Amino acid sequence: MKNILKRKLAAGSRPVGSFFELGSEFVVEALGKTGLDFLIVDNEHGPFEAERTADFVRAAELAGIAPLARVREISRPAVLKLLDVGAQGIVVPDIHTLDQVRALVEYAKFSPLGKRGFCPSRKDGWGFDYPATEDLRTNMEYCNSETLLIPQCETVGCLENIETIAALEGVDGIFIGPFDLSISMGVPGQFEHPDFVRALGRIRDACRSAGKFTMYFTVHADQVARGFRFGFDAMTFSLDARVLIQAYRDAIRRIREESAP
Repeated sequence: MKNILKRKLAAGSRPVGSFFELGSEFVVEALGKTGLDFLIVDNEHGPFEAERTADFVRAAELAGIAPLARVREISRPAVLKLLDVGAQGIVVPDIHTLDQVRALVEYAKFSPLGKRGFCPSRKDGWGFDYPATEDLRTNMEYCNSETLLIPQCETVGCLENIETIAALEGVDGIFIGPFDLSISMGVPGQFEHPDFVRALGRIRDACRSAGKFTMYFTVHADQVARGFRFGFDAMTFSLDARVLIQAYRDAIRRIREESAP
């Protein structure tokens, strides 16, 4: 496993991704033709479990897109299964406390960083991706390096602890969920509210100080460049179903207008 998103982030190439909700390998294959850098297979809001996620991860790898997955909950099985099927990073929602993130490091990272359970699986070709001369420690260190753990800052609790969370060893970056964060702050959907903008700056600065990346979500294509100018390292643009609907709506509207008698 070679994490292409990690390399793009290190190179400062401003990767752009999207949430995956439609649940078809053909959709992943088609998205591979678009120039997207990564997909987040949504096991939280989407209907997927690990078995189907494995199919989408495989399709993303073949399409040249980095496959990430959002877990459904903070638990050992939810984290372990997605990593074992080959997700190159996990986005974890509903973070409130530092202890939750410490538990995630234990679930997602091998010893000595964490306590992730070891088993040859799809992630490492069932143990055949590594030379027989390599010891287990080398394999675990490589997997820790190539697997991204990305807690999602979308609650006031996470925001209040963001400096400590971002600095925690084993955390690779922070994903900002603007809708739930604004709701938690009492300013739902008010993304220009001064308190919300200050919160974004605090998260960005905490990640910079810790040497970690920040990833932000927007449903509007014209906000992606603005996010990069603000200092975010990666942007997640919308979700596949929403982009599909909007593209068809725009096309049909133009067709109707141009076809009017």
